[in-house]
Amino acid sequence: MSIPTGGDLTIGEQPRTAQGVEQDRELLTGIAEEMRLARDHMVGFPVNLDFDHQDLAPFLAVHGNNVGSPNEPSEYHLHSKQFERCVVDFFADLAGAPAGVAFGYVTSGGTESNLFGLYLGRERHPDAVLYASTAAHYSIPKIARLLRVEHVPVDVDAEGAVDLSALGAEVASRPDRAALVVVTVGTTGGGAVDDLPGVGRTLAEAGVRRRHVHVDGAFGGLLAALAPRPRPWAFDAGADSVAISGHKMIGSPMPCGIVLARQHDVERIRVPGAAVGSDDDTIGGSRDVLAPILLWQELRRLGRQGLAERVRNCLRTADYATERLRACGARPSHLAGTNTVLFDAPHRTVCDRWNLLHVKGRAHLITMPHVTREHVDRLCAEIAGEAAAED
Repeated sequence: MSIPTGGDLTIGEQPRTAQGVEQDRELLTGIAEEMRLARDHMVGFPVNLDFDHQDLAPFLAVHGNNVGSPNEPSEYHLHSKQFERCVVDFFADLAGAPAGVAFGYVTSGGTESNLFGLYLGRERHPDAVLYASTAAHYSIPKIARLLRVEHVPVDVDAEGAVDLSALGAEVASRPDRAALVVVTVGTTGGGAVDDLPGVGRTLAEAGVRRRHVHVDGAFGGLLAALAPRPRPWAFDAGADSVAISGHKMIGSPMPCGIVLARQHDVERIRVPGAAVGSDDDTIGGSRDVLAPILLWQELRRLGRQGLAERVRNCLRTADYATERLRACGARPSHLAGTNTVLFDAPHRTVCDRWNLLHVKGRAHLITMPHVTREHVDRLCAEIAGEAAAED
């Protein structure tokens, strides 16, 4: 995709002429079309492109702002907090939170959700040490620096999940410190899922009573919850806060996420009346008004059963991709219950065309809802053609 850069996009001193405005409109229309066509080869990133919210265009003509607490009105009346609360309630139920216990809001994405959960844990336990696996999301070390908490990376096991014996040893070496633990449900490297109940047992065995367990389920939370064989991943398995992505399994034209925590924990960070007549218990304060509407619309369309069927389709496509990649000699590996398939990286041109991330000679195929068997077949045909050309 050739997006103009440099002087082509320079903002000048004078207003654009009518001709210039029309040229800019044509430029933007062309780029949007190129991005739309590029969806046909987007198979290497954990983002869902199977959505269409063009009917919501009228919301682009107003300035909406979900400022302050999602549970309170503010003096700014152009908001979508009623939709935000519906989205939060859906995910709180999915995450096993007892009725009326969970607080949540729609964030700008997984990093803000992780920041909120870990900020809450730091406020609960100011002396806490942050433990997270070496395969945790890249936002975790950054958040540790922002919050000025000690960060201890913990080794992973053969599947890429946190090694519980290594975690136990690290926690036991700091017996007087509280533990702020990140449990990753769906690593970006291979989709591995940390053992949340096992983390709880490990902390108990080490005698850690002061703890905050944050689940980063941005990638794999919905897979864990809705797969044919669900896995423990949220409040009913020991989590104190949970991060979920909105633009991955559900789909959205902009990054967004959901963070959940317990109401009584959030009270310690709430600032009464701080945000134009509303309490503020969020990171951003002013928040996107459109993302909650997008999520609400898609969840209403799918329902819980439709979302579960979407998850099952992704897993079936991952199984199919594993078989097809094995048949063309790409040596795939695939953890059961995940939609990530690792395989020998093809030529750079193939990786670029198909948007395949590749690390240490292995490429990532991620079967998100828009990725079909036809995509897999075309990719495998290119890989097989490349191998034949080398012979």
